[in-house]
Amino acid sequence: WIVGDCLGFRRGSAIAKSGKPYKFASHLRYNNVLSYEEQVELLCSKGFALWDVVKSCKRQGSLDQAIKQDEPNDIRAFCQEHSTIRRIVLANGGTGSKFFVKHFKEWWLEGKLEAGENKESKRDFDALDNKKRKVVDKKKSPPITCISALPVSPAAAMYDYPTKRDFWEHHVYQPGLNLHIKK
Repeated sequence: WIVGDCLGFRRGSAIAKSGKPYKFASHLRYNNVLSYEEQVELLCSKGFALWDVVKSCKRQGSLDQAIKQDEPNDIRAFCQEHSTIRRIVLANGGTGSKFFVKHFKEWWLEGKLEAGENKESKRDFDALDNKKRKVVDKKKSPPITCISALPVSPAAAMYDYPTKRDFWEHHVYQPGLNLHIKK
């Protein structure tokens, strides 16, 4: 829902199976519904790519905290292949950031990654930023900014929908669109 609210479309009907509107439905901005394929096409056309940190794992239930024996996707190789990538957004907050740090710590210590300016990124990546990192010429080889984003799931009830949407608009979509326009 948040991606549509930030990029100008609606994901689908805001009516639950019970026939009642979702609690956040009154906060949605747009009524033009796009199919899944159209949503993916729009995201890609604006310079966004989506990929899970974890490629495969063992997990009982649906909670990310239950993930065991996790194997990462090769995000580093993807970024090397697509050298214009300037931001990595970890979409489910601290949990996604934890897996990212676990699997890509060396990349960080090489000075190729840096924490975003938001407090969640500073909190989740602080330990890496305080370790001895290789010093790189940021003008010659700018690091990729990593954003630890607020979770978008309705299950993350500690944040209301407008707070999540505003975070994503300010820290994810607007900066991403600005980078895409500059190319």
